[in-house]
Amino acid sequence: MPPLPSQAQSAPVTAPGYVHGALVHGVSAHVFDRVLSSPNVARLLDDLPLWMRPEVDAARRAIRLAAREYEGLPVAVAGTTETQAAEVGPLSPHEIDTYQASVLLGLGERRVRQLAAGGMGRLVGGRWLLDRSAVLAYAEQRRVRADLSA
Repeated sequence: MPPLPSQAQSAPVTAPGYVHGALVHGVSAHVFDRVLSSPNVARLLDDLPLWMRPEVDAARRAIRLAAREYEGLPVAVAGTTETQAAEVGPLSPHEIDTYQASVLLGLGERRVRQLAAGGMGRLVGGRWLLDRSAVLAYAEQRRVRADLSA
């Protein structure tokens, strides 16, 4: 007979670079931490059955830790979000430029630059780079809102 949920033991994640099973990093961790901390979501999570709480709380702590790591990244000396091109390694596969983001979102590049400046991206050598997962999450949010208003 399979164990009841309260008896189930989850194996710890031991892959290098992961913290207690959190598979998110960077701006994604920051976004998820903000969502999980919002009053409505926090209230929903607090109402979970007792047997679910340890695992969910561990995931919340791991996401919070990853978010704090992202938030602690250095800012350019001038106090801006712009990083000089020489300070940055090769373009991450998790980052996209404003044109790619505009195609994914169905928005103009000017609006995408506004979103990037609002926290979805970083300025590198005069060029905005956006976190692909944040752009996809925003696109999904726009789609859901459009479905609800239709």
